[in-house]
Amino acid sequence: MNTYLGIDTSCYTTSVSLVDETYRVIADERKILEVAKGGRGLAQSNMVYQHTRNLPELFEKLSTSLRDYMDIRAIGVTDKPRRREDSYMPAFYSGYGYARSLAAVLGVPLYVISHQENHLFAVLCNLKKIGIEPFYGLHLSGGTTDFLYVSPDERGLSITRIGGSSDISAGQFVDRVGVAMGLSFPAGSAIDTLAQQYSAVVRGAPVFYKSGEISFSGPESQAQRYMAEKSYDMTKIAKWTLSTIWNGLEKLLDFGCERGMERLVAAGGVLSNTYLRECLMHYGGIHDIRIDTAEPCYSADNATGAAFWASYAYQKEKK
Repeated sequence: MNTYLGIDTSCYTTSVSLVDETYRVIADERKILEVAKGGRGLAQSNMVYQHTRNLPELFEKLSTSLRDYMDIRAIGVTDKPRRREDSYMPAFYSGYGYARSLAAVLGVPLYVISHQENHLFAVLCNLKKIGIEPFYGLHLSGGTTDFLYVSPDERGLSITRIGGSSDISAGQFVDRVGVAMGLSFPAGSAIDTLAQQYSAVVRGAPVFYKSGEISFSGPESQAQRYMAEKSYDMTKIAKWTLSTIWNGLEKLLDFGCERGMERLVAAGGVLSNTYLRECLMHYGGIHDIRIDTAEPCYSADNATGAAFWASYAYQKEKK
């Protein structure tokens, strides 16, 4: 069976994936980058170092699937955060160099996309199609809160940012609050678990909005002051943080509705959060908007989007 390899080396995770010609995920291996206790991220040099160590280990884990599906037809890889000329981050060159070398040795095409496209393609892989019509996108991850207008093209996805966060991202808000509570970085999964343990309704803080842009820096400062001055319930703070994020996201979605949004592809690690997924689906039902998301496990950083695009693009070229 023909298979397609995907590689993504982000600020959080080293990822490799195999997808077949029907867009079924055959294998998915990842390793989260290690951050010291109390840390809120890594230097790019440390990311590159960890990716360089992790990639051989992940390919060794992938070896069983590679033996069963040896006919790799193409490779997809991410080389930058966004599809823009000014977008650059050394961490992605760890995976890009690996993918370029493998493509040369195997004599197969290399399809290069951005990390943002990779996240959106992970959703489309779940749907097993891309389509030709433009759609709205929401990318929520550790470093990104972007509201997007997306058009499929021959290179992948042509993306225009039409709104989002003007300062810290939703993921940074979660991580900073989590680390302040003593949780490990990244803190998204722990915040999700804690929030589910608090059953009462929490309204969250108001979020500043203007012309498609929201701001989480004020609520984050509010949370830090509160935790520094008082004893607090971690489960309530977790629920408050997520409720605050939703207050901001709802403003972005209202902005999309004003523009005539009928479909939203929502991607990124923050979308693996149970509370936010429920809020998003409820909003879509009320406003008659089609909401497409990946399964929670494919919302976090992974390489299935890159593998999917390699499979899709290769087969389209061969028709």
